[in-house]
Amino acid sequence: MHPSEGHEIPLGCPRIPASLQLRQYQQEAVASWFANQGRGTLKMATGSGKTITALAIATSLYQQIGLQVLLVVCPYRHLVTQWARECEKFGLQPVLAFENVRNWQSQLSTHLYNLRSGNQRFLTLITTNATLMSEGLQSQLKYFPDKTLIVGDEAHNLGARQLEKSLPSRVGLRLALSATPERYFDDEGTQSLFDYFGKVLEPEFTLKDAIQQGALVHYLYYPILVELTEAEARAYVKLTARIGRALLFQERQNGSSKGNWEDREELKPLLMQRARLIGA
Repeated sequence: MHPSEGHEIPLGCPRIPASLQLRQYQQEAVASWFANQGRGTLKMATGSGKTITALAIATSLYQQIGLQVLLVVCPYRHLVTQWARECEKFGLQPVLAFENVRNWQSQLSTHLYNLRSGNQRFLTLITTNATLMSEGLQSQLKYFPDKTLIVGDEAHNLGARQLEKSLPSRVGLRLALSATPERYFDDEGTQSLFDYFGKVLEPEFTLKDAIQQGALVHYLYYPILVELTEAEARAYVKLTARIGRALLFQERQNGSSKGNWEDREELKPLLMQRARLIGA
């Protein structure tokens, strides 16, 4: 029997909540991902329902091809718990894989065995970028079935070289979610992200679009200015001085200050270090 047939969806398998009506742009995003052969990056504003859109895709895959595993990768632990809450609304019973490997590895192994033996229909696994790179999870990826969908949440965080190598090459169904998929000062990392998950799909749904369509809840925005600590300020000054010296040296070498200095290869590591210092 096809997963979508019958009177009752088995426990732990995806279903659209009775109270949920996808917005038009979410429906278009789902259709666009399927039209791109099960790969792609959804560029959607924060708060516009990326998680729900991804779960709608997983549900449709379950109904159409009998999807067996949903693997969600998040950059932070608090996003794992947020995803878990949304997954439960779709009837899923997610395994949360982060922190102590003893807490989840045996549970994951049991679920994978049950899938292979036919005693279980569906597995939802939510993990962090750090845990994805760990041996505990990497050793299990080879047991994931062909009908697995990987979702990279806040996918711009997945472009780091060490993390790229951890993304499972044998998983063919891939979906990236991000309001800002392009990585700052890292064209190579951005391209590798698109090479794995697929290109940015139309329609993009910007913050402006979300506000105009009333897709976001009303909220008040209070900027809080945070100064660098004394140690951070010293590090910032040192990095800025190194950037200045590198610029001056190159201008003397070339005899000109023309050109886009942000594109100069030797400056990128310094600029990225300074950006991370401010971002942290």
